Amino acid sequence: MKETRIKKIFDLLSEHHTYITGEKLAQLLSVSTKTIRNELKTLDTIFSKNGGRVDSKSGLGYHFEVTDMEMFRTFIANKWHEYAFEEDTLVYKSNRVIFLLKIMLFEKDYIKAIDLCDRLQISKSQLSTDLQLLRQKIEPFQLHLDVRPHHGMKIIGKELNLRLCIANVVYNEKQLLDEEEFETQFILSEIRSNILRVFNHYHYETSELVFHNLVIHLFVALERVKIGESIVMESQLLETLKQDNEYQIAHDIIHEIEKLFGYSFPEDEKGYVSMHLSGKRVFGQSEQESNVVSSEVDELVMNMLDRVRVVMDIDLTKDLDLRIALGLHCVPLVKRISYNLMMKNPLLDDIKKHKQAYLTAEIASEVIERRYLIKLSEDEIAYFALHFYVALERHKVTINRKKVLLVCSTGHGTAKLLQFRFKQEFDPFLENIVTKDALSLNQIDLNHFDLIVSTVPLSVKTITPIIYVSTLLSDHDLQTIRHRFNQNDMSIAEYFDRKLFYKDIVANTKEDVIFFMSNKISDLYNFRPGFYESILRREASASTEFGNLIAIPHPDQAFSHTTFVSVAVLKKPILWNERMVQLVFMLSYGDNENDNLDVFFAKSAQFLTSAKDIQAAIDASDYDDFIRLIDKT
Repeated sequence: MKETRIKKIFDLLSEHHTYITGEKLAQLLSVSTKTIRNELKTLDTIFSKNGGRVDSKSGLGYHFEVTDMEMFRTFIANKWHEYAFEEDTLVYKSNRVIFLLKIMLFEKDYIKAIDLCDRLQISKSQLSTDLQLLRQKIEPFQLHLDVRPHHGMKIIGKELNLRLCIANVVYNEKQLLDEEEFETQFILSEIRSNILRVFNHYHYETSELVFHNLVIHLFVALERVKIGESIVMESQLLETLKQDNEYQIAHDIIHEIEKLFGYSFPEDEKGYVSMHLSGKRVFGQSEQESNVVSSEVDELVMNMLDRVRVVMDIDLTKDLDLRIALGLHCVPLVKRISYNLMMKNPLLDDIKKHKQAYLTAEIASEVIERRYLIKLSEDEIAYFALHFYVALERHKVTINRKKVLLVCSTGHGTAKLLQFRFKQEFDPFLENIVTKDALSLNQIDLNHFDLIVSTVPLSVKTITPIIYVSTLLSDHDLQTIRHRFNQNDMSIAEYFDRKLFYKDIVANTKEDVIFFMSNKISDLYNFRPGFYESILRREASASTEFGNLIAIPHPDQAFSHTTFVSVAVLKKPILWNERMVQLVFMLSYGDNENDNLDVFFAKSAQFLTSAKDIQAAIDASDYDDFIRLIDKT
């Protein structure tokens, strides 16, 4: 909670028994006299109904008077706190920058710095810092901040880009949207109701996410139309949109909003809404629409799967379910690309945790980016990753299941508990599990088992490995068993080259790191020219930072016959793109069809999602220490 400005003004008026000028108040609170006048009007409105008033005299200034002491005391005791304090929603820099964006994107004219400082209640130096962050947020939308002496500043760009920025940045923050003032919430509620009425009339169905996005886009359109700004669309595109079924729905929605709010929308605005509706579908379609995938889109999908097969050695080309799912997803995606629309993905951060699926989607998406000469956002790539995640789960590497003997001598109940815990932790690795006490071991063939796990010392002769554990299976026990199950499988350690392990590298930018590592690799493997440039192209398309202080830069094409990884541990973390990075895996995909990359990515995912393992890798003293850690995953 923080004090409001009107409380600070009231406190100053209460402290002075004589009149105080507006200039003095402005000086004490570091705001403009215009702001003081507006706040005093608000203060007078509040107190005039509750036993007080703000008196003003020309040449003297302002003075507070109590007109009804009993009413005034009751108000101060019970209601004043509602006006005197507010939640400090702008205390965090990210929230404040979003609020700053909102102010500037809903203003038609230039705004002076002093007025922005007043509204945000910050200093000029803080505003200067926030404006740097604002520039970063608007840059992806091809917008820039225009600053003119004596006029102020304004965000400049195409109207469509301005709206995309408002919809995807300002109102992408759910918390800020929830905290909007009552008037905004009322407008949003009315827009929702109108859309639902039109959708119900046409029996039109869509997802909750698309419905929410449409509400926000219509709200943004209304606010822009209010200040005289509107979408201008190419006549040929508008005529094309009019042929779609969604255009009539868009027409009726706009008509209802015009009647409700009293603003006239140009014809182009109906085309704008129609664009959102026609590019709406992300996953499922109705039965009637399930065969809409054209030969062109099917060819695109097959090229994507071929790209994954060649680069990652994961053959999903025969997966018909995946082929259909990707095709149905690409139909509306192609429309969104043609309309320059972006689809936000509320599950982006969760999806990116599935490293193998996301990397696979990145590789597949390169086909679309080259075909349409665009860069897909991480949100769009994440939608593809969901499809690939399901497919990769279907194509998991077959695990060598084990026959396990559990030995426990502390009672039947404890033995059952141990068996239950063991199955819970290791069921995918188990072909069969048998529980015995130590005294009955001479009745069975111990060599028949792949592993013996015992809670008591054993004096038996067998070629089967024995692991001793506590009755309740500690974390150390689980790690030991898990390593035993994995030890006969391929280890990802074989992909890491001792000659390409670098410790305590000093770098300031990701470009420094990429340049250093790519040069070392190119020299060692005698690569053809272009390795460094290929990695930069991949980075420009989508950043390879994955959280947990790790980044995995890689080229957009194969440069080597086999796959290998170079490792750089930075002396200090650096800002990669949006996240801090200290451990860098530079991955070079091989064109060797025998490379078992599905195992590599599956096992890498276990390591990459463990903050503890990554920190241990950063702290590793040398290559041998590092590889011992990797070999456990």
